[in-house]
Amino acid sequence: MVSWTGDDAPALRRERQANAERFFPLETGATSPGNFRASDVALTERHDFERQGILHAIKESGWCRWMLFALLLIASGWGPIETVLDKAGHFAEVRTSGWEPTNVWLKSSECAQRQRVWLALCRDDGTLVAITQSALGDDLGHALLLDLWAIASDTPASLVDVAHLNIGLNILGFVVLASFLFATGSYIAAIALIILGPTIYFGWIGVSPHWSFIGITSIAALLPMAILARECRFLSRRLGIAYVALGIFGLAIAMLVREAVGVMGIVTTLVTIMLVVARRRCKGLQYRHLLVVGLLAFLSPVAPRIAPAARDVFFTVQPSGRMGRHGFSDILYMGLGAVPNSLGISYADDVAKRAAERIDPRVVYCSGRYFKIMWRLYFHTVASQPAEVMRIYLEKAKRILADRILDSAPPLAVVLSSALSLFLAATALGLWSRIGYSQGLLLGGAALVIICLFIVQAILATPDRLYSMPMGPALLMLTGVSAEFVARSALLLRAAEVRQSSRQSSPDGKE
Repeated sequence: MVSWTGDDAPALRRERQANAERFFPLETGATSPGNFRASDVALTERHDFERQGILHAIKESGWCRWMLFALLLIASGWGPIETVLDKAGHFAEVRTSGWEPTNVWLKSSECAQRQRVWLALCRDDGTLVAITQSALGDDLGHALLLDLWAIASDTPASLVDVAHLNIGLNILGFVVLASFLFATGSYIAAIALIILGPTIYFGWIGVSPHWSFIGITSIAALLPMAILARECRFLSRRLGIAYVALGIFGLAIAMLVREAVGVMGIVTTLVTIMLVVARRRCKGLQYRHLLVVGLLAFLSPVAPRIAPAARDVFFTVQPSGRMGRHGFSDILYMGLGAVPNSLGISYADDVAKRAAERIDPRVVYCSGRYFKIMWRLYFHTVASQPAEVMRIYLEKAKRILADRILDSAPPLAVVLSSALSLFLAATALGLWSRIGYSQGLLLGGAALVIICLFIVQAILATPDRLYSMPMGPALLMLTGVSAEFVARSALLLRAAEVRQSSRQSSPDGKE
């Protein structure tokens, strides 16, 4: 249960006092701010309750509010989840996937079921070879989880299991993000995500890894938000620790399933920790625990290497010479061909492969040597054709900003400009604290960071919506935070009007 008393009580009382002074000016003979008495606090708390209404009631309801959260979550998500699970069952009629790495996952799960080995393929002669021999340039998260499932259930995975895995990862991201919004007291934003979220998280399904990236993005974004929420006391101590721990776990999962999303989370986390540490140093506060969290986040890229290393300890597996991860250099190079260009590049793996083979005909595709060659080719192209490269990036920027991402949303440029205007104005005028919604600045800022990171990804790689759709929950979170900002402001203004009307109707002009 989240406690809104105890250590947080003084801060809450000061905020109530500040709000009362701003919106309910003291009358002649009234108590001055210097000797704000307990009776005045009680009066202000009563006005707080009156102006916040249901929000205040939810906050003060203790564990009952989490029962309400669970009921809302079930009521909103049960139907869409049942529907998407039913759609996933249709893959039972399909033998192979159009996404070739998925077929490799299934072969690996068959080997896992027979030999109790993970991330390996079984040859006809009984020897084992690393899965990277066939899963070229692919993140290992799906393959690992399906192998573990095959070992535990003694049944090889099917395309239905792949679809269920994608659904499960999206469910996890949906619940984690919604619960975090609710835990910080951003109730309207949480309810908006609960009601509208299933359309994004469960609106479609497939057996390629892309369909799980929405949930993975939600999990990867948790840690920096949890660090700031704990620092600003938007979470109780226990909940703060729990969400930080869950965020560290989420980064490791993200690095396994989608390295690019995991890197976004790591970079954001490290920047957040540096800012909080600098703030704590200025105030003379301890920050060793933040250094531990930063170290764990910094080490999370090791997660994709642990499972293959553990496999090699217990089994004799023939190495493939290829890396079991997504590279960045080939994506950057191919990204120059995501739009029409004069460089003769197109966004295709074969194009990057042929370019590397022109440098070294014997280079192994997706090996360490291959990725080094791609770095050289990318930087050479940027240095030799800077004007064309800049034109390509500007064209991709225009395409991603013109995309709606969500079919019912306006173009991304409109959403981004509107949200930035609101947040900059509210921050400059100090409105977040005035309306008692300081956590809105954190949550809205986090949503904007997520959106901007995916815009950068689209500019550097491809603006295809398949890779940009994971920002969908951030768009919903931004919408929910904006709606809560407007609602709280309206309630506060209404309370001020009622108070002014009551003062004018009083015979002596006083309440």
